[in-house]
Amino acid sequence: MADKGPAIWDGIEPDDPEISYLMEMVTSPTSVYGFLGAVTAAAVLSIPLGFGFAALPLLAFGAAEGIAGLFIPSSPIFRERINRKKRKERRENARQHLMEQISKRAQPKDARWKSYRQMCERLKSVRKIAKNRANALSARDVEALDDATVDFLSLWLAMLVMHDRRQSLNEGTLDARLRDIEQQLSDTVPPIERQRLKHAKVDLERLLTGRRALRARITAVETSLLTRPDTFEEIYQGLVANPNASDVSTKLQEAVARMRVEEELDLAVEGELAGLFQPSEKVKRRARQAQAKVRKEKA
Repeated sequence: MADKGPAIWDGIEPDDPEISYLMEMVTSPTSVYGFLGAVTAAAVLSIPLGFGFAALPLLAFGAAEGIAGLFIPSSPIFRERINRKKRKERRENARQHLMEQISKRAQPKDARWKSYRQMCERLKSVRKIAKNRANALSARDVEALDDATVDFLSLWLAMLVMHDRRQSLNEGTLDARLRDIEQQLSDTVPPIERQRLKHAKVDLERLLTGRRALRARITAVETSLLTRPDTFEEIYQGLVANPNASDVSTKLQEAVARMRVEEELDLAVEGELAGLFQPSEKVKRRARQAQAKVRKEKA
C-alpha cells in the first residue's frame, strides 16, 4: 500500500507497542459477556447447591480465559482486527477535529465542502462494492480511500491556516521596516544598539523569506486540493465499471499513490497543523526522519 499523505493521526503498525492486545481481549464483548454468564450461572447454582458449587462456573471461565490469553493476543487475525478498530477510532477523531477547525475558518458555501461530501459518498459506494466477495478489494484498500478523505481535510485546514499567516504578515510593512533598519545601520550608532539592529534585521529577513516560501506552499496545497477529488472520482468510476477485475486492488493503490503529497509539502502541512493538534512521539519521529531525508537529498 502506498504511503499516506499528510495525516494528523498516528498510524497503527504491526505489533504496535502502544496497544495491549491482551487487555483488548479481556475487555472484548465476548470476554465481558462470558464473565457475566459465569456470574449468572454461579448465582443460580448457589441457591440449591451452595457457594462451593457456585464457584465452578467462575473457575471454568477463568481457565478458559487463561488458555485464550496464551493464544488469541498473538493471533494475526485478532491483532489486525484490533489494529483496524484503533485506526478507525483515530481516523474519526481526527476527522471530527479537522471539521470543527475548518468550520471556524471556511465559509459554509465553500466549494470544497461539496467536494468532500462527494468523496464521502463515493467511499460509501466503494464499501458496498468491497462487500462483494467476487472482487479483489481488501479492507486495507478501502481504508486507504478513507484516509484520503481525512487527508483532504488536513490539507484544506493547512491551507486556511497558511492564508491566515500570510495575511498577518504584510510584505510591504516588513520591507519598509527592513529598509528603516538598514538606514539606521548606515548611521553611526553605539555598538550595543548596532548589535540589536543586526538581530532585528536577521529576524525580519527570516520573516520575509518565510512569507515568500509560504506563497509557494499555499499554491502547492491548493493544487493538491483540486486534483484529489478528481482522482477519487476516477477510482470510483473504475471500480463501478469493472468491480471484479483481478487488478482492481493494484489500480486503486496506484491511484492512491497519485494522491500522495510530496514529502516537503507533507512536512509543511504537518508544521502548519502542529499548533492545532498534539502529534504523538511516533508522528514526531517520522517527521524528523523525513526532514533528515529531505536535507540529505538537497545536499
